[in-house]
Amino acid sequence: MIPYTKCICIVYLTTLLLACANSNSVVRSDRPSSRYSTDFKKAVATMQSGDVVSAKAAFEALTEKVPNYSGPWTNLGIISAEQRDYVKAEAYFNEALRCQSNNTIAMNWLGYLRAVRKDYSSAEKWYLRAIAIDPRYAEAHLNIAMLYEANMRRPKDALEHYRIYQSHTNGESTLVAAWIRNLEESSNYVASNAELSK
Repeated sequence: MIPYTKCICIVYLTTLLLACANSNSVVRSDRPSSRYSTDFKKAVATMQSGDVVSAKAAFEALTEKVPNYSGPWTNLGIISAEQRDYVKAEAYFNEALRCQSNNTIAMNWLGYLRAVRKDYSSAEKWYLRAIAIDPRYAEAHLNIAMLYEANMRRPKDALEHYRIYQSHTNGESTLVAAWIRNLEESSNYVASNAELSK
């Protein structure tokens, strides 16, 4: 049987990308009114329909019309990250943060990009920064938990963030629930062996 830690490493990047890319991560709008809002909503709908080429063109047009709005930059970053154009994605997310310094979605994705480069310390900082701004940002909790477990050998910290993720998502993920159980069993095993060796 493959050890649990190896299993999580196999699914780590896929799950992390899904955690970053779910529908909650698409930036909806910076401003609720105006022509910008209508064009932005159309671009988001196009992106969600899977027409990435048209969505990218629409967001690029918006960055020319309203360069100080973070939404188009963030969604261009998401598209680029999903296409594995990580250099361009990082540039877009940095532009998004220039426009809106508390853009937690851009921070979460920057954490992901750092994790892909195996710069785990920097990834952790981005996730923690997003969580400090929005403690209820479930995806950032999930991503930092996976980072702690799969890459930084910090199971207790991973367990804490998995639990927070589950509490903010009403325990909907059976996969995360299984990861929590495995970590709890592992920590109980380690704790009981430590007691026996005294």
